[in-house]
Amino acid sequence: MKLKTLLSAVLLATSSSLSFAQTAADWKNMNVDAHAWTKNVKMGWNLGNSFESQAGTWDDANSNFKEIKIEDRNEWETGWGNPKTTKAMLAAVKDAGFDTVRIPVLWGAHITDNSTNKIDDKWMNRVQEVVDWCMELDLKVIINTHHEYWLEYHPEYSRQTATNNKLKAIWTQIANHFKNYDARLAFAGVNEVQMDWKTPTAENTAVMNSYNQTFVNAVRATGGNNSKRNLIVQTYSCNPDYGLTGFSTPTDAASNRLSVEFHYYNPYSYCGDGIYYYWGTQYEKWGTVAPEKEDRLISLFKQCKEKWYDKGLGVIIGEYGVSCHYEDNAKSTQLENERYYNKVVNEEARKNGFAAFIWDNNTFGNGKEKFGIFDRNHNMRVLVPELLNGAQEGAGVEVKDYTKTPAFTFWEGNSKLNYGDGLQLQIPATEFENFSTNSNLYITLTLETAATYSQLQLFYTDWSTKIPLKLNGSSNNGEIDLKKVLSADKKEIRISFDDATIKVLKQKGLVLQGYGASLNKIIIDAAGTSTAISSTFRSKSSTNATIYDISGKKIGNTKSKTIYIRNGKKFFRM
Repeated sequence: MKLKTLLSAVLLATSSSLSFAQTAADWKNMNVDAHAWTKNVKMGWNLGNSFESQAGTWDDANSNFKEIKIEDRNEWETGWGNPKTTKAMLAAVKDAGFDTVRIPVLWGAHITDNSTNKIDDKWMNRVQEVVDWCMELDLKVIINTHHEYWLEYHPEYSRQTATNNKLKAIWTQIANHFKNYDARLAFAGVNEVQMDWKTPTAENTAVMNSYNQTFVNAVRATGGNNSKRNLIVQTYSCNPDYGLTGFSTPTDAASNRLSVEFHYYNPYSYCGDGIYYYWGTQYEKWGTVAPEKEDRLISLFKQCKEKWYDKGLGVIIGEYGVSCHYEDNAKSTQLENERYYNKVVNEEARKNGFAAFIWDNNTFGNGKEKFGIFDRNHNMRVLVPELLNGAQEGAGVEVKDYTKTPAFTFWEGNSKLNYGDGLQLQIPATEFENFSTNSNLYITLTLETAATYSQLQLFYTDWSTKIPLKLNGSSNNGEIDLKKVLSADKKEIRISFDDATIKVLKQKGLVLQGYGASLNKIIIDAAGTSTAISSTFRSKSSTNATIYDISGKKIGNTKSKTIYIRNGKKFFRM
């Protein structure tokens, strides 16, 4: 199906979901101004650390990357350890209540001809593929230029002309490529322009304002839908305070189609560095709270509304969030505080007509830069539900319970276990955080018929630390004779642990290795409701029990002629 026809079909099918008096025809015909665009964003999500990722070290002196780890730059989407984006990932994001996706994109590293600044077609098409998936799911989209160090690190008069020429060339290509997309797609010119995060000089601010003007001019010059497309311009370093004093609105041939972007990780001593474990007046009784509490946030957003929104500009909080950080003796309270922070940011943004986008870099743990929400490596599980629940609550969408995670596939493939020469698989400690004695690992293996023996070993860090376990309910010392428990028909074993072992697993995780077999799948079932149970029965309805699809994802309505999981058993919906 041609793109234009596809987009029209999607819009007509989803017109009932559009709000604020905007019809499907309005979005198709670009009759959506900046206020309408931002008001239609209830909850925005950042596809962080993906398309802006790098597999090399920036050499600022030579304005290029060195120490390249992945030669094919079209594979740099995985350069920071995240998997390639899939449509299923985006569907999970939408299922959580998000209606808009911001896609940070690095373009400069994908230029194939420096004389023309030609962007690699393969990279452009890959970005388009993800944008198209968003469109098919009726998600609005922002694409920008992100981590363009040649630009972001040098807001200086000496480089202004050359930088603007390159920026113009890049945006002319992007705008032409996406010219026929409807109003759901918006462009954002640059990202965090700064020099060592210092307060900008008049020169820095002037050069930054010139970037915004170059971006607007380049996009508008391509015509078509871009003549009325919503464009997003940035304050210096995406700092709202700098914007209130130094930002200059670009001249624009289109009316009411510009939005101002800033980022909000304030105070950073709480949100990023994690020096403080509490924020907000409600939490003063629990410990020392960070400076810049609710009154500071409310006052700043009010100033931004008066400065920009009330004068016809949209306002975009392109990034916000708080890194997961806590003390072991106060974890639950401190995570709830982080939920409260995200709630307040999104709630106050919505009150003022702003669009807010939570930052998700798929990084988990406890400390700095742990902004992960969806585990993209493992079926988009929500590992820190408090962060997501806060955004949902602030947006006024359904607040979902992610604490009872269904069984999920942790690893799947066909790798030989051959001790040092074969697979040695690590399951990190975070995977055992919700484990109890009712939890299970379901491990599927295939025996190597020619092997003299077949063995599976589970240990903590080295083989001297064997893991006590229960194999199909019977005690074991962490070393399993697979030929005694597997056959041609039986390929799956069930492993559980006692309380003492689980405490250690929560600190160390486990390592799995073996000999004389191939590993096919590991399913982690923290809740004791595994989808890895074999029998399948037929049913005309789904009943009232919780339903999962075959991958372990919780769903609502079922479809006929499809296999689902209910009460730990597969059933075929007739």
